[in-house]
Amino acid sequence: MDQVGDLEQVLADVEVKQARVCAFLEQEGLDALVIGRQDNFAWMTCGGDSRVIRTSEMGFAYLIITRNGKWLVSHSMDGQRFIDEHVCDQGYELVTLYWHEGSPEDKVLELTQGKRVGADFPLPGAKLYGAEIVDLHYPLTDLEIERCRWIGQTANRILSTVAEDLRPGVTESDVAARLLYEYALAGLTIDVLIVGFDDRIRRYRHPIPTGSILERYALLHPAARRWGLHANVTRLVHFGEPPADAQRAMDGVATLGARVATTLAPGVRFADILAEEKRTCVELGYPDEWNYHFQGGITGYTLSDAARCLDPEARVVERQAYDYFLTLTGAKFEELMLLTEDGVEFASLGPGWPTRCVETPGGTVVVPDVLIK
Repeated sequence: MDQVGDLEQVLADVEVKQARVCAFLEQEGLDALVIGRQDNFAWMTCGGDSRVIRTSEMGFAYLIITRNGKWLVSHSMDGQRFIDEHVCDQGYELVTLYWHEGSPEDKVLELTQGKRVGADFPLPGAKLYGAEIVDLHYPLTDLEIERCRWIGQTANRILSTVAEDLRPGVTESDVAARLLYEYALAGLTIDVLIVGFDDRIRRYRHPIPTGSILERYALLHPAARRWGLHANVTRLVHFGEPPADAQRAMDGVATLGARVATTLAPGVRFADILAEEKRTCVELGYPDEWNYHFQGGITGYTLSDAARCLDPEARVVERQAYDYFLTLTGAKFEELMLLTEDGVEFASLGPGWPTRCVETPGGTVVVPDVLIK
């Protein structure tokens, strides 16, 4: 299992996060910030994992961060493990309690009594912050960019292998199990898993795996996570030449993906990207299709935030990651895109998958194509 980033790099990254939080405390007039969500924990600790219950947004460790001190609060059954394996040498003082002595949240309240506190979850007496903390995730650091590229290329490799092995007659559940296995073997967790075949791709935007049997057309979509960072990738496979309506939709989503890629730039409003998507849908002859699925937005430590396109003030920031899940009935485009100083790159597109060139007003863009078998 590959490891991207040694301890020295991790600790340097953590110093960047600490400085951002201290600036945030100053800006908001706070004495302490409490982090309880798993995604923000992973960001603050440069890839630490506070999860025990996988289906919860909250972790089993709480971070209290002030200008001159840091504490990790947890039950005794987990606290030392978090210190040893997830925040090693990061300067946290461990505070634990036994399971019968109350909740870690109560201990957090005790430790922050009398302070002006912000939190990323509802905590009595604290100001609740959501998107404001996600904004602190950006710009992504050099280590985070390197990790995103690794996750994207690993996703490409696995999807290429699984797609090459596909044969008519397999079930969606069979393929889902294979994806879960391959991603786990590579050290990745899948947070969303969509596998749809044939008519279910046309009928549903989210064809969750069933016992449906593959005839000619497959959609594969694992949303993968490692170090808290995500690569949500969709790939299409067709046996034989696609029918005209499917080919039109495939061409359409490739055009949408390329247009979004050329629109992403520092300072651009997410609302303007949505407007461009709407114009493109009209141009392609699909005027209403943008209504039927989220249009996409930022990713990274958050699985995906598609709501920023509805905020007229939200703007693109250099060194962000993006998950645009662009759908037309019968097809979908979704890749991990990074915006760096060198422009937009498809971090999840690599060897083993066919590509096509799409001409846009902003230039030629190479995007993934449908794998025809």
